[in-house]
Amino acid sequence: MTIWQNLGLRTKINIILFLVLIVFLGISLAWQYRQQRAILFAEAVEKARIITVEATRTREYLSKQLKGARIDLDRDRYGLIPVVVANRIGRIVAEDLDYTIRHTSNRFRNPANTPDAYEQAALRRLAEDPGLDPIAEFSTLDGTPVFRYLQAAYVDESCLECHGDPQQAPRFLRDIYPPEQDASYHYRVGDMIGAVSVVIPTGQIEKRLAAGFRSTLLTTSVFFAALVACLGLLIRKTVLAPLGTLAAAIGAIRKTGHFAGRLPVSGQDEIGELVRGFNAMGEELGAKTLQLEESERRFRLLTETARDAIVAFLPTGQIFLFNRQAEKLFGYTQDELLGEPFDRLFVPDADSGGAALTARIETAAPRWFDELHLLTGRRRDGTPVRLEMTMTVVDTGELPFYTATLRAAPPGE
Repeated sequence: MTIWQNLGLRTKINIILFLVLIVFLGISLAWQYRQQRAILFAEAVEKARIITVEATRTREYLSKQLKGARIDLDRDRYGLIPVVVANRIGRIVAEDLDYTIRHTSNRFRNPANTPDAYEQAALRRLAEDPGLDPIAEFSTLDGTPVFRYLQAAYVDESCLECHGDPQQAPRFLRDIYPPEQDASYHYRVGDMIGAVSVVIPTGQIEKRLAAGFRSTLLTTSVFFAALVACLGLLIRKTVLAPLGTLAAAIGAIRKTGHFAGRLPVSGQDEIGELVRGFNAMGEELGAKTLQLEESERRFRLLTETARDAIVAFLPTGQIFLFNRQAEKLFGYTQDELLGEPFDRLFVPDADSGGAALTARIETAAPRWFDELHLLTGRRRDGTPVRLEMTMTVVDTGELPFYTATLRAAPPGE
């Protein structure tokens, strides 16, 4: 038998409930972790989107103001170029928030806007598939976990002054960035000029996620533990306790042999049906036991009052009944011969080659049991006695037994 089969029912149920708790707790925690991470991701996306919109609107607003005021850009007013203003404001905000906010492009003009490897790949993806805009995902930067967000920027009329036909660009700009060396000219309206890149360290996000996960772990564990405890108590009360009572009743029957005890029926469920079946079985077995005991009493009374010696034994030869006349005939008490071999009462027959009587009975023809047999018995003191014997086979339907009726043979036989 396996270890599992040797465990008690209560232990098995506790193990099953514990495993169910672990499985469902794990599933629940995994789902809630994903939910919390999705919520925090959505928050990060919204923050980055707001920052991007503000940077874009700042650039657009400044461009309109410059045009409306008819302010011409020159070398002294380089810091008023809209995209330069947006980047510098982004750096100031980033210092306060520990974020990185900037415009980047694969055709950059300012080396400070050079895209890193991640941004280069993202810009290519956005150029190939505008439907991806914006790109937002958790990543790493120099081994540090971060959230990255890139939203494509497209050329409008205000951009063409500096990024369109180089001949139309301000002279100071052409002096700083010669057209033959700068790749940031020759854009047209609607072209993707680059992207606004936002990098947010996820340390705080991870801390919030960990704190939320710990809280969820605690509350979910308490909930599932309470649920399993309630299920355990319910199972103990509705299943284990009735089964324990039933087992105790069966043990009492095995110990005492009495079927008088009846168990209360608590309901119409399967346990109730089992208890009713046990009670009905007890009543039936009790009645049959009484009948059997009465039959045995009558049989013993019959054998004890018989005038002849009666010895009953099993096919193995073991004696299980030895009446008073047999005690007088052989000189043994019943207690001395119970369980002893039937052959002990006889002297081996010389005509049968000394074979034991029980061995001869096993091979005897049916008519042998209808005949009267003369045998030499052996009393307790060893003296021989001539006996007349008739043998009867009693078939009980399961294990047959033999009944020998014996009396002292008349003198001369």
